[in-house]
Amino acid sequence: MFNKRASLEISIQAIVIVVLAMTLLGLGLVFIKNQFTGLGSIQEEVQEQVKQKILDDLISGDKKVSFPRTDITIDKGGALVMTIGIRNKKDNPLHYKMRFTPIQGPDGAPFSVDNPSWFQFAQTQVYTLSAAESDVRNIRLSIPTRIPSGSYFLTFDIIDDDLPPPGNVYAQKDFFINVRG
Repeated sequence: MFNKRASLEISIQAIVIVVLAMTLLGLGLVFIKNQFTGLGSIQEEVQEQVKQKILDDLISGDKKVSFPRTDITIDKGGALVMTIGIRNKKDNPLHYKMRFTPIQGPDGAPFSVDNPSWFQFAQTQVYTLSAAESDVRNIRLSIPTRIPSGSYFLTFDIIDDDLPPPGNVYAQKDFFINVRG
């Protein structure tokens, strides 16, 4: 009789341990899920803060374009999102397009890059800004794996769609892309 009672107690203890383990596992999973949910809202807050900082930089710095990164380091096959601000300092509406112009490759020679393969944005769209208005745009930069490593020099141009070339560049910023790989 003593053995049956001891084995019954061991069985009850085993059931209690399994229930406690499952409960703790469930609580742990809920905690981890809540942590990752919180990260998404933090990322949105950071993006809004970056946009606000760019708008503040345009106004306080009296600039036409705010391109906060002039030296970008990225791995082959990597991607990142750049936030760019544009301010209309004209007295009439600004109708503009964005353009990236390759200037110099890693070997010091001029290079030609098919911009759509590196930069993702609405290239043919003409944006409109009222007088004294500012706007923030996101542009995705994706570096293909076939691109040689090194430093690439480019310009970011805001093209005034109302003016004929060559005097149609409303604003321009130089920047470097350092490709690691």
